[in-house]
Amino acid sequence: MRLLISFFFLSLLLLSSSVLAASVWKVSKDGQHFYLAGTVHLLSKSDYPLPVAYDTAFNASSQLLFETDLNALTSPAGLSKMMQQNTYPDGKTLEQVLSPEVYQQLKNYATERNMPIAAISKFKPGFAAMMLASVEMQRLGAAETGVDMHYMQLALQQNKSVAGLETMEEHLAVLEGMNQLDPDLTIRSTLEDMHKVESQLVDMKQAWRSGDAAKLEQMFIDDLQEIPQLYEILLVKRNHAWLPQLQELTSDEQTTLVLVGALHLAGNDGLLKLLQQQGYTLSQLTE
Repeated sequence: MRLLISFFFLSLLLLSSSVLAASVWKVSKDGQHFYLAGTVHLLSKSDYPLPVAYDTAFNASSQLLFETDLNALTSPAGLSKMMQQNTYPDGKTLEQVLSPEVYQQLKNYATERNMPIAAISKFKPGFAAMMLASVEMQRLGAAETGVDMHYMQLALQQNKSVAGLETMEEHLAVLEGMNQLDPDLTIRSTLEDMHKVESQLVDMKQAWRSGDAAKLEQMFIDDLQEIPQLYEILLVKRNHAWLPQLQELTSDEQTTLVLVGALHLAGNDGLLKLLQQQGYTLSQLTE
């Protein structure tokens, strides 16, 4: 099953191939519009330049909205708070939290990847799973600036307005919610899927770059829904919380580009479907 790792790797997946469309939509209502784009958070050098549709939307927009306040999250204070929140206090480790069987699986994987177990076991389970995913994607060559930070940097250079759909505290609360899930399930499902990632990358890359929301739903949403609590934490609650903010954008004289992880666009609880239900017209930008 591709459970937790479905979300993590979709967020981190690489780009490849040339197609006619991208994960960028023009969202219109009552003569006003904004742009909505699906993103990935880590890329390889060969993935640039990005699809033309991204630059088209960026150049047409005077302000950008990201999932969270990236400036605050990536600041020394933000990073320190994130690490503190996701690290066990008083010397506690995953060895005391996981069953002996699952902890041994984690040790075996760490040995296989030449990772010190102490560097992993000090973190709470949800964050540890994300760390494992990040290391694996770096091993596969995805360790460069992703879509979000690429356009954040460009926006700052061009004096465009930037903001987040959720505060840093709200974003960190999502991570904490993941830490509260069954630790054995979190780590076991992550380890089970880690070895499948390389073979799945081609399909994932193509679905993301082509903006194939139906394919993303087929590949990930069904599996993610097998843990209803996780599905609710990662996608449903956040998408519904963001919707009123997105609706306000078509009453704003400025044009906005909204950049969120690609999985937030897919499925019945995805932003594309939610916006259509509110009477918005969506047109996918082409290369």
